[in-house]
Amino acid sequence: MEQKMDRNHPSGEDDRALRSSPDGQQPLLNVSLQDMSAVDHGGAETFKGNEQLEGSTASPVGTTDDEEKVCRRNIRLMFALQVLNAVAYSTAFGPVFDRYLYYLGGGAARGPPIGGHIARNSLVGVTESVSGISTLVFAAPIAMLVDWRPDRRARLLRVAGIVGIFVAVLAAVAVVTDVLLLTYLMLVVLGLYSGLMGSASEAIFADSIPRGKRANIFTTKAILGTIGFGAGPLLSACGLYVVGDQWQPYQMKAVILFGALLTPISCIPLFFFKDPAAAGASESSSAEADNESSANSQDAASENNPQSEGGNPQSEGGRARRCGLLGPKQVPVILALSDFITCIGAGMTVKFFNLFFIVDEHFSPTEICWLQTAYPLVIALFTKFTERLSKPFGRAQASLLFFTSNVICLFLMSGVKYLPILLVVFLVRGGFANSTYPIDRSILMDFTPSSRRGLWNAVENFTSMTWSGSAVFGGLLADSRDYRFTFFITGFVYATACVIYSPLLCIVPRKEDEVRDVALDGAASAEVIASSSGP
Repeated sequence: MEQKMDRNHPSGEDDRALRSSPDGQQPLLNVSLQDMSAVDHGGAETFKGNEQLEGSTASPVGTTDDEEKVCRRNIRLMFALQVLNAVAYSTAFGPVFDRYLYYLGGGAARGPPIGGHIARNSLVGVTESVSGISTLVFAAPIAMLVDWRPDRRARLLRVAGIVGIFVAVLAAVAVVTDVLLLTYLMLVVLGLYSGLMGSASEAIFADSIPRGKRANIFTTKAILGTIGFGAGPLLSACGLYVVGDQWQPYQMKAVILFGALLTPISCIPLFFFKDPAAAGASESSSAEADNESSANSQDAASENNPQSEGGNPQSEGGRARRCGLLGPKQVPVILALSDFITCIGAGMTVKFFNLFFIVDEHFSPTEICWLQTAYPLVIALFTKFTERLSKPFGRAQASLLFFTSNVICLFLMSGVKYLPILLVVFLVRGGFANSTYPIDRSILMDFTPSSRRGLWNAVENFTSMTWSGSAVFGGLLADSRDYRFTFFITGFVYATACVIYSPLLCIVPRKEDEVRDVALDGAASAEVIASSSGP
């Protein structure tokens, strides 16, 4: 939910990067060839040996070698994009950039003032709002572009690559000159780049994976991304060790400029994506096949068990997939609303974690960079653990459990004063809060047809506006009270998001492969009908 550090997020190499655990479990990073090859026409699964479809005249066509190669290529390019983007972003716009903005707010900013003098924490919040407002302005046009021609999304990624290079140039000029107006302009263009790159790449990525097979690959993408976000502060710490471990302007600028130089490199994968075959029709075709399978199975179940035809409530798969008036069609709305509330709280707090440790706990530049190196690694471990827990426990169940634990940790952070315990709570809280993002993302893609993925990706980017708007409020609270007070208030906001999320416990199937039997128009589930019909 909270994971804004990707919201445009990360990735990397295969399972050889990490060795298997001693107990014979899967390696930490595991994307099997079966998962990556079971795709056809942009993600529609090849149903081989399906007994329910035997004798049917409408059987999906198997994948061609070229189509499989395109899908595998897109998946690996997405992994590379996420890793490189995470390293560049966390180096250029990580904790050192936050402290640089804090430095500008102390009177070092040059150029024409905008809105008069702004206090230090408030300036950090305002700059975040500038990026968020730009994301809001560009959200609707980007959504229309991405969904207008699903077979031309790769072209949009090439445009995004050019915009990303322009962001790097603007960032370098703004930091060298200390002109606040240029910093604002850079953040506006960064919002355009993030929105266009994120929406188009996520749509192509989802179309390259079969429905009901996304959780594992989405989790791997998130893990590799969080590792990339840890590499950025690690590079910053090494650089600061060379130029000096103090908060001097030239030291901060050196780190930010290095991150700006990495940004064009991170844009390279954008120029090599290809649109999956029939990207705009794949999910709808899959959904039609699911509807036909569901109808055939329901007829067979009615013949075997007359009670089910008579309306036995326990045999209604549709009822098993609903929570009151809410059903599968409302899943994207529930996720978007929950994420919207989460971003309100996250904006108040997350942007100020680094400043909390720098100002209140007096962390040095290398100390805050080491902390931010460990932070994503903890998230990566929690992400894999959450994905494994979701298999027997259910995706929605695991996500809600972990995010609720994050709320408890946030309340603890508002009161704990002993630094070692505070650091442990901070790291664990980050793991709980951010490990749920890939699971929720896989749920969203499973309940969203390909033709609307650009829309829902844009809606997700729109929630960044609330993140950014509440960052201003968080900055004002920090200036008038303290950072711990904002943590306390954020805990209640996160709790509200958990309540909104809770209907998904009833709607989303516990087993991921059962989602193929839940039609996107809310049709009954074939497997639930069959299993609830007695012999």
